[in-house]
Amino acid sequence: MLSRALAALLPLLLLTGCLPTLPSDSGVESTSNMAQKCHIDNDQLLGWLKYEHRYTSSTLNDKQQLLIDAEARQPKTLYPLLLSTPGQSPQHVARALEMLTALQLQPVEVDCGADQFLQLRLRQLQQQLNTLQQLEQLELDNQELKRQVDALTDLERQITRQREEH
Repeated sequence: MLSRALAALLPLLLLTGCLPTLPSDSGVESTSNMAQKCHIDNDQLLGWLKYEHRYTSSTLNDKQQLLIDAEARQPKTLYPLLLSTPGQSPQHVARALEMLTALQLQPVEVDCGADQFLQLRLRQLQQQLNTLQQLEQLELDNQELKRQVDALTDLERQITRQREEH
């Protein structure tokens, strides 16, 4: 009778987590040890993403206040995340990239979701800056071509005028 009760109770205890876990010989570190190695806590990242969503959906005045608040609260992480949101100037994106690059993030091999998110954001910012620089160069090239077309048009007008005068 006692063995039946234990047999019925054991799975229940296992499911509820009441039994202590045995140390592992596999050499794999526990999640708490991994979390200690991570630069950023995953729960903190969730809060940042909510704040970032609030920022992106706010009015211009509210955005300014949220940016000031983020700089005061978390100048090394949340603030550059907001500086790197879509629609920001190339200067803000470059500053955000510089600030996030200064963080000592864990390599991708370590299971740190928040650190991995920031590494992906860094790659996105680098690509965004490259694209902005390419657009800027294209705009300069376009302006130069327009200047050359205008110069050729003026030259053509002068030649046409000179022919009409002679």
